[in-house]
Amino acid sequence: MDQSHPPPPLPPSASAPISPGSSVPHVVHVVSKPTGFARAIGFIIGLFVFAVVFMVGVAFGGAAIFASSMFDTTVVGELYRDGGRNTVAIIPIEGIIDAHQAESVRLTIDHALDDSSIKAVVLRVDSPGGGIAASDQIWYQVKRLRDAGLPVIASFGGVAASGGYYVSCGTDHIVAEPTCITGSIGVIAQTFIFEDLLNKIGIQPVTLLATDAPEKDLGNPFRSWTDRDHEKIRAMLDAAYDIFNQRVKDGRRSAINDPAKIDELADGSIYTAQEASDNGLIDSIGYLDDAIAQAEKMAGLPAGKSTVVILRRPTPFFGGVLAAQVPDMPATMLDAGAIRRVVNDLGSPRAMYLMR
Repeated sequence: MDQSHPPPPLPPSASAPISPGSSVPHVVHVVSKPTGFARAIGFIIGLFVFAVVFMVGVAFGGAAIFASSMFDTTVVGELYRDGGRNTVAIIPIEGIIDAHQAESVRLTIDHALDDSSIKAVVLRVDSPGGGIAASDQIWYQVKRLRDAGLPVIASFGGVAASGGYYVSCGTDHIVAEPTCITGSIGVIAQTFIFEDLLNKIGIQPVTLLATDAPEKDLGNPFRSWTDRDHEKIRAMLDAAYDIFNQRVKDGRRSAINDPAKIDELADGSIYTAQEASDNGLIDSIGYLDDAIAQAEKMAGLPAGKSTVVILRRPTPFFGGVLAAQVPDMPATMLDAGAIRRVVNDLGSPRAMYLMR
């Protein structure tokens, strides 16, 4: 072997023993740093992007809020069946009847009365009832349709009880699906009494009244009710019941000509569709299409030839998220005002046309 040439040096990555006293070469890292000009350009670009995103967000938010406000009074027609120039309008009443639903019905009925092509209305009811005032407001809106000469047919879905029946009893004809539950003609009020709970946790409420207003303490949720409390609240319920009973007597006069029979039926009982048909609370058993056919017949329209639309208020952007109140954070849930509102709401007797 030729010994005249020394072996080649090891590469830096190779692991070779380092003899004492030998020096290790330093590794120098070269890092490229942006110049001041480049940093300025990056800052300007970032600022520009932020401004664009901010302006787009403001514009989009403003448009969404504007659109949501427009939805407050807008009514849209969803096509149920295409047909001729004459129209049958379906107005849905679904879920618990409250002020929001009453306002929606008012707007849809305003729309129906302004549209000359609408010749009849089907009230599609699937509700266990709800508030007394809201139910009566919807009853009044239905009366506006009949006063304008439009036939109104009620179509009952799975349940049309208490307030759901109240809003329908003044229509020209009631059709209920075979599995419907209806009736529940009556008034109910529920509340909470907090006296025992407060005693257990060591809180003593104090209620002060003006000297000449002793009745302001009626139904106080922080004490046990007296006979006087029950008497006064029951008188309020009886007044609301009398209105309900009379609405049914007036609306079902052609089917039930004996007022005493209404009194027997209006004891809060619920009825199947067949029972309601037998006792005169409804006129026939059928589905939505049967109610539409009845509306065409009563309006003098050719059977099956009308356009049918469902009138309703559109859903706000993002399902109403923009219009909804943001829930309070846990820290604010202990706010005294919030607690007071909850307690007052739970402790206030609220009369309802609601099935129980």
